[in-house]
Amino acid sequence: MSKTAPASSNWESLKKKINTSSEPKSKGANGSAPPKKRKNKGFGGIGHFAKQLESEPSKEAGPSRTQTAPEPKAEVIFLPAPSDKPLLQELRTMVAGQSVLNEAKKAPGNYIAVDCEMVGLGHLGSESALARVSLVNYHGHVLLDTFVQPRERVTDWRTWVSGVRETDIQDAPPFEEVQKKVAELVEGRILIGHAIENDMKALLLSHPNPFVRDTQKCKQLREAAKTKRPGLKKLVELELGLKIQAGSHSSVTDARATMALYRLHKPEWEASLRKVMEAYREKTGMEPLAKGKRKRGADDGEDDDEDEQDGKKKKTPQQFPGGGRKGISSGLSVVVRRFGKKVEGDQPKRRGPAEAPKAKAAGNWWEEAA
Repeated sequence: MSKTAPASSNWESLKKKINTSSEPKSKGANGSAPPKKRKNKGFGGIGHFAKQLESEPSKEAGPSRTQTAPEPKAEVIFLPAPSDKPLLQELRTMVAGQSVLNEAKKAPGNYIAVDCEMVGLGHLGSESALARVSLVNYHGHVLLDTFVQPRERVTDWRTWVSGVRETDIQDAPPFEEVQKKVAELVEGRILIGHAIENDMKALLLSHPNPFVRDTQKCKQLREAAKTKRPGLKKLVELELGLKIQAGSHSSVTDARATMALYRLHKPEWEASLRKVMEAYREKTGMEPLAKGKRKRGADDGEDDDEDEQDGKKKKTPQQFPGGGRKGISSGLSVVVRRFGKKVEGDQPKRRGPAEAPKAKAAGNWWEEAA
């Protein structure tokens, strides 16, 4: 049996080099290389998805108890004005809350705008309840602005849109008290709102339909927005050149914006409803709204004769002593002269020269028998 030839010296040296370069730095107990360490990539499946949810901040707004308060933002941002009409400039200032009003313009008047903020009740806050209500008059003066204690437990404060937090309603008046105040203020007045049926539903109140002005249903505003259900934010930007609701909503700003939209289209809007208003007042026996400065126990400061298109007041006819007007007989007795004497009263039938009575030193000539 033949023997294997011994390895050459070249092979022995090459073998040593191979073993040195491929030998691991550390070996296991049995001389084999240790297993490679796997990087921990977390759990797979549902566990991995749940871990991502915990690490990423939620984009959904939850109750204010766990939500960080949003950063304050400007409620009204001025954009280029659609026109240079004085009325438009006045309304832009009113919406921003920068109007300077005298006491007469702070009265309730004939027109009131309303806006409400809601919070969520029930499962996942799917039901709405009143949390804040604001009423403003014709000139944007705040008649009522109050938070309301909901009658049920709130499950979602909707702070990101309503601006209402749990601390806001701790000392707020109860629902019934606020409801009564609102009912007293709007009774017998024109009530203006945007999608106003939602506000009245939250207040559990009703208002005569002829006395309601909904800016979401206004024909002129629908045509401007080119949609049947325009949003308040879009209408204000188109018609007034203002940007509102940039952050959480303000019911005061929204109510003023609604009033501004109404005043901008008031003449044609009211003209289209004149017959409806007259029929309702005749049916119910209500007195018509008086033109000019109307008083409800105090000055309204509300001039219905104002030309809403250009902001100028209509000129009233020039008054003369005795209540007359230029070009119209005042009804005063005709003043005549008879034989050089001033005579007041109805002028008698003119007589001929032969019938003229002789003048006397005393007495009235008209008392003399013919």
